[in-house]
Amino acid sequence: MRFLFVLFLVLATPSWAEKRVAFLVGNSNYEHAPALANPIRDTILIAETLTGLGFEVTQRSDLNREQIGRELSAFLRRTSDADVTLFYFAGHGMQYEGRNYLIGTNAELQSELDIDGEALQLDKIVRLLERNSRAALVFVDACRNNPLADRFYAENFSETRAAVNRGLAALQSTFQGSMITFSASPGQVAYDGKGENSPFALALARHFPTENLEVLSLMKRVIRDVKVDTDDRQIPMVTNDLTDEIYLKLGEGGTGNALLLQQEQALFDAASDLNSLRAWNIFLERYPNGLMREMALAAQEALQAEQIAAGAGLGVADLGPQAVEQDTAQDIETKLGLSSEDNRKVQAALNDLGYNAGPVDGVMGSRTRRAIANYQQALGIPSTGVVSQGTAEALGLSLSGTEKSEQPVVSSRDARRYDPALIAKVESDKRLIKALDVLAGKEVIYGFFEGRVYIAILNWSHMAWDKAVALSERAGGHLVTITSRRENDFVYNLIRGDDRLWIKGTVGTRLSEAIGPNIGLYQKPGSREPAGGWVWVTGEPLAYTNWKGSNPDNYANREHHAIFYNNAPYGGPSARVEPAPVWNDIGQRDGVRSFIIEIE
Repeated sequence: MRFLFVLFLVLATPSWAEKRVAFLVGNSNYEHAPALANPIRDTILIAETLTGLGFEVTQRSDLNREQIGRELSAFLRRTSDADVTLFYFAGHGMQYEGRNYLIGTNAELQSELDIDGEALQLDKIVRLLERNSRAALVFVDACRNNPLADRFYAENFSETRAAVNRGLAALQSTFQGSMITFSASPGQVAYDGKGENSPFALALARHFPTENLEVLSLMKRVIRDVKVDTDDRQIPMVTNDLTDEIYLKLGEGGTGNALLLQQEQALFDAASDLNSLRAWNIFLERYPNGLMREMALAAQEALQAEQIAAGAGLGVADLGPQAVEQDTAQDIETKLGLSSEDNRKVQAALNDLGYNAGPVDGVMGSRTRRAIANYQQALGIPSTGVVSQGTAEALGLSLSGTEKSEQPVVSSRDARRYDPALIAKVESDKRLIKALDVLAGKEVIYGFFEGRVYIAILNWSHMAWDKAVALSERAGGHLVTITSRRENDFVYNLIRGDDRLWIKGTVGTRLSEAIGPNIGLYQKPGSREPAGGWVWVTGEPLAYTNWKGSNPDNYANREHHAIFYNNAPYGGPSARVEPAPVWNDIGQRDGVRSFIIEIE
């Protein structure tokens, strides 16, 4: 087996599995300004070029402000798992109070009050693109001679200010994970071109397909060509804060393979340092046929076995189908994406190999679990009785899986300290990266649900409530607000696995309760006790509650904050607490030990 693996490493070719998407808008026909000759043709040219490079392209023409927003939002929802997102706009743009705007086709811009309704702020677009993928490439060919902006400034401001606001403005905002390219420098006017395309679009289409050239180096060639074609009257400007090297086209020869292997190695090293199931899943999704796939699968299997064993209070060597709780097994397999049909495939494949998995009924009972464990033992992988990705692949099964958008994502079972620099190499969500930078040094578990980021924090020093609120805001969010049963169940599952997030209380030798993390629900001072005046920190209405029976009760007249809570009227002081997803009111005399942040 080891010989075959080494041979695979020698003979295999790196495989690029990046998901790359593009949204292009060309506005030529403005209702209250002369038509522009080339924007629609420019977007067609760029669309053809990007399609040839393997991008999934969405191309639109002559959109007003509302249509741009609606179409872009739909695009971002469809492509939320992209690695690289490219945005290209050709048409009219303007600056106002130091901000750049892209103008819809129905704009009149008669006064300052019209700007937000008839144009889109570029900063907001970039932030949405950054949130959508690990790298955002933005190209704006919107510095053309603009009679709408000229008239707006002439009618509303002095002649001097009108002259100063020619073209687009230099960027003032700080972004994360994007490269923004304007077709002309601040104050310059971009040319529509003498032929069928603008000089900027022609240069992009000429150089995008260059093999093995990193995108920043590629843009130097674009700048050079535009300068030459316009006799130095137009000079594109690039603003960059990408942390990854981006190649729009890798060659099929040795150089391209070497660059791809370099990228794969960098992600593998980061996943190895993080060593979380989340990190290994990201690696395997990005490089499903990579040279290091087998090693990543082995690391994932080992880590999963360690976590299963820890949850059962065993060593990995003692694992077996009887040692793993059915709920744990189903939870792991659900996250992998196993359906009832997949379960039947597993049973049929095991039966064909002589492992007696029982009836092919899709029910993973004790006989099926025992057969899985025996098969895993024969493979030399941890014998958990739980289907893993490696187990399924060894059986030759292609799992149907579930939609990623339907699966809540949790980083790990236990809270841990994360290196923000390593997280930035693996995760693409800029909200998470920023938050973990603020929370550096603290033990956390993070997860994603319905487009939001959730972070549970273990804070040994018992932080004051107002400081927990302030820290949540510095991290870009707020203490969690729970507005549905589904959200409540997700947050509970985020925190249930780490006993350290739950303070255990005893009465004599009996385990009496488990006090969990704080949520963002508190009682306004002076409210009628015990149930009056409870509000979320964000001001959201209290439409959903999950109080433990007889709560809130304002015990000892001092309980004005809400936590996750569990009554545990069983076992001795060493018994394992299995918390429940209910809330209780509690006092904060000793401060907040653990709490949960939500980032919209």
